[in-house]
Amino acid sequence: MSGPAAELSLHRPLPRVLGMGAHLKASLCLIDGTAAAVTPPAGDMETLDAVERYDAMLADMLTHAGPLAACAHDLHPDFRTTQSAQALDCPAVAVQHHHAHIVATAWEHGVEGAVLGLALDGYGMGPGGASWGGELLRVDGPAYARLGHVAILRQPGGDVAAREPWRMAAAALHAMGRGDEIATR
Repeated sequence: MSGPAAELSLHRPLPRVLGMGAHLKASLCLIDGTAAAVTPPAGDMETLDAVERYDAMLADMLTHAGPLAACAHDLHPDFRTTQSAQALDCPAVAVQHHHAHIVATAWEHGVEGAVLGLALDGYGMGPGGASWGGELLRVDGPAYARLGHVAILRQPGGDVAAREPWRMAAAALHAMGRGDEIATR
């Protein structure tokens, strides 16, 4: 493991579930009863170093966890973390990326029941494979409804745009009819 897992207390007991993380800054979270252990980020999963760190942390957690009720993974089928979840011997549950952020934040603050949440961290695959980003969601545990979102912009380079924000700036200028202001690289 690249460092000790952070231990968090939960306000009520939950089944033993392993959260598998996403593609960027991937980390793991093991929930067991009223405790949650969160690993440090392994890194972005397109690098061999990050994949090796992630795999080592996953193996360590699985060694100490005992049988899992389920593992939760991102909706994106091509994420290495999703594929790792599907290879485990437990039910694999796909979770929309921004829904996961809002539920985790609510739980961190001891909030149960329906909440409104705004997730602005970038790309998250929506149902049916649609690209989502900047969601206002009504969340009630496992249920959610997308109430709104920021204006849709083309994401030049796909996920690369999350690490190279100039791409999104160029897309915004183009969408506003100001493409002539985009500087060449």
